[in-house]
Amino acid sequence: MAEQVNDAYSQKSATRAFQDSVLALGETRIIDAVIMAAFIIRLPVPGLGFLINDLAGLILIGIATFRRPSRSLAGAYWYPAICAVILAYIGLNALAAGIAQEDINRGARIVMMMVMGAFIATGRIDIASALKGFAIALLANVPLFYAGIAPDSYGGLLTGYLGDKNVAGLTYAVVTILLLLVAKRLWVRMAIILVGGACVVLTDSRTSMAALAAALIWLVVARYLGPFWRICLAAILYAGFIFAETNLSTAGTYATTREGSDALRERIDAASLAKTLDAPWNGYGLGEAVTQIAGDNWLYHNAYWGLITEGGYFLLIAFLALVALAGFQFLAKGPTSLDARIIEAASIVMLLCAFRLGEVFITQSAFIIIGIGVAIAARRNQEWARDREAERVAEAVRLGSLMPVAKHTSF
Repeated sequence: MAEQVNDAYSQKSATRAFQDSVLALGETRIIDAVIMAAFIIRLPVPGLGFLINDLAGLILIGIATFRRPSRSLAGAYWYPAICAVILAYIGLNALAAGIAQEDINRGARIVMMMVMGAFIATGRIDIASALKGFAIALLANVPLFYAGIAPDSYGGLLTGYLGDKNVAGLTYAVVTILLLLVAKRLWVRMAIILVGGACVVLTDSRTSMAALAAALIWLVVARYLGPFWRICLAAILYAGFIFAETNLSTAGTYATTREGSDALRERIDAASLAKTLDAPWNGYGLGEAVTQIAGDNWLYHNAYWGLITEGGYFLLIAFLALVALAGFQFLAKGPTSLDARIIEAASIVMLLCAFRLGEVFITQSAFIIIGIGVAIAARRNQEWARDREAERVAEAVRLGSLMPVAKHTSF
């Protein structure tokens, strides 16, 4: 009898552990998981001129449009307001300069990202299910890459269907942090960090490795700090990130194996900075974050400069406002939570990688972070408002402000 009880307990424990793992289906919305799994495929759609992951995003948005929202944006109406301001601004810029095809393409992508963020925030897209699909696809990308099935576009460094090693590093780092939202047990979270960290190392993206390390330090330490010391921690992490970026480039085999590519990057950075500094107050327009080296066009390697070049400092500040309000929960009331700290850590990965990647803020990874952050901020504000109302009513009752209504009897 005791053995049967022990067996039943073991089976129950195993079941609970599986339900807590990121691979468990449970309440997973399969269609969201499958479609977001395609977010890793950065290959062109034949004959359509855009990438498979963008097509997957459009399909997911199209399906989610016909679903009822499960959460309210009350307490986070700043999100649609900022998005509307950004769209109006880039629209007026395009009209003033003359609408080009790049304005249409880039503008449509920005709209798609913003809508996806809103649908995540309101629950039309089940982000827990979507993250599981994203994670499984990223995990499958590794053996497919080393088996020679997924593309190898960077000399044996882990890229696969993500195409670029720095994009791969950013994606693996961001998803590693975000998966902590859906994992409840400590051992599962530790496994996610170890596996995700190993994948980031396999991409050989120094930027992503340093950013992931900074995010994990923030996640562990920031919870014990007040606002002032959190600012100090952020400054220390930024300084450490710059130190690691600078010194890793001359450490060990990097000094010889990466000498040529780092020299090219320096030339691209110099030309990009010069173009950024020469940009008018409202930028050169969408799609202009490219520079020319020896007759070839190169995308910027700095997303901050890219936004300034495309839309001036106003566009940069607008996108950073989204990150501050959603990613770092500025203006959110009520107590913080582990979910909020995880989004902060993911935002740190995004902000640090933006120093060495040209396209970070207008990506699916960025607006997944922003969408989840908006949902958390809205929930915190709504709970705070309910608590304040409950306290007000309780205080009114205590003071005798709420008097019972007397019943009148007719004679």
